Amino acid sequence: MATLDISKSSMQALAAISHFRHQRRLANSWVVGDRRLSSAAVAKLEHKNLVRELAFNGEPALVLTDEAKVILSRNRP
Repeated sequence: MATLDISKSSMQALAAISHFRHQRRLANSWVVGDRRLSSAAVAKLEHKNLVRELAFNGEPALVLTDEAKVILSRNRP
């Protein structure tokens, strides 16, 4: 598995997606818990195969891939 160059803001976004269950999509952003993520930031995470957008009961949600979970586990104290 190749290591990806992950920025601090990307790591914070991944941590928020992992931690908070309540997510919703707005016009140009996502609200994940108490954080607001831009659609561009989420698109970059999807392009790096770290996040997938799925629908649960018709509601869109962001889900971490296994690679993102490994990256988060390595970077947590």
